[in-house]
Amino acid sequence: MRRAATRNRAKVSATLAPELIKRVSQYQREAGLATFSAALEDLLWRQLMAEREKAYYLSMSAEEHTEQEAWAKFATEQFFKVNQEG
Repeated sequence: MRRAATRNRAKVSATLAPELIKRVSQYQREAGLATFSAALEDLLWRQLMAEREKAYYLSMSAEEHTEQEAWAKFATEQFFKVNQEG
């Protein structure tokens, strides 16, 4: 989930456990990101987006959940229909 470069950035210093440094470095390599900072930022944005998505779904009414499920089922059926024809 690469985000566009932002001018409003602050330089920070953090002390991390060695296992976290290894994990972020591994993610950096796997994601093809240029810097450790970019990898850490990407991971934090992913976490933030996941929290926002969870909050969105938790705020939905039962009717909205039902409608969302119906659309998901329809979209899945259409996807397989199109891919079987193609």
